[in-house]
Amino acid sequence: MGKQPQSLGAAWLGLGLAVLIAATVPLAAQTGRPAPKSARPVDPSARQDDFPEESPAPSDDTPAPLPRPGGLRMSRAVVCRTINGYEDYEPLPDAAQTSDEKLLIYFRPLRYKIEFADGYYRAHLVQDNEIRKRGKKEIVRQKRKVVEYEPKSKDPLGPLYIRNTISLKDLKPGEYDLTIILHDELEPGSPPTRQVVRFKVIPPFDPRKKKAAR
Repeated sequence: MGKQPQSLGAAWLGLGLAVLIAATVPLAAQTGRPAPKSARPVDPSARQDDFPEESPAPSDDTPAPLPRPGGLRMSRAVVCRTINGYEDYEPLPDAAQTSDEKLLIYFRPLRYKIEFADGYYRAHLVQDNEIRKRGKKEIVRQKRKVVEYEPKSKDPLGPLYIRNTISLKDLKPGEYDLTIILHDELEPGSPPTRQVVRFKVIPPFDPRKKKAAR
C-alpha cells in the first residue's frame, strides 16, 4: 500500500506526456463533409502533365500571381478535329485551320470548388480568351465570358470538361497564341489559372491551285 502514491504519480506523469505529445502534432486539414469524388482531380495522383505551366498574358508587365496550392487548375488544352464527349476527342494535326473554319478546343477544369447548398451540388466557372500573333503583345481578338459554365445537380457532379468553338474569321495566315483564362466564381478573390495554346491559320483552299498541279 505504501507504493500506491508512487504508482499514481507515474500514471499522472504518463498522462501529462501524452497530452503534451498530442498538442504538438499538427492537425490534418479538415472539411465540413468529405468532398464528393467529382470535387477531386480526375487523376488522384495529380500528374504534373495535367498542369501546363501557367504564363502571364504577354500584354501584362507584371507577373501573374501563382495559383494557391490545390487551387483551380486545368489540364493541357488540345486543339481538336472533333469532340464527342468527356475524354473523347480527335486532336487536329498541326493545330492548323483556315480562317473560314472554327478552332475547336478541349480541356478539363481541375481542383475547382463544388458548393453544396439547398440540396444541390454546384460549380461555377468562367472563361476568358485572348488571341495574339506569336511573339507579339498586342491582342488581336479578345472575348470575356466566352464560357460561363454553372452545372447544378442533386447528385454529386461528375467529371467536367470545357469545349470552345472559336471563330477565326478575318485572321490572316500565320502562327497565333490563344490565352485561356479560367476563373472559379465560387472562390471570390482567388487568382485565375491560365495557359497558352498554339495554333496556326493557314491559307484557304484554292481550287485553282489543285487544277494547276494536275
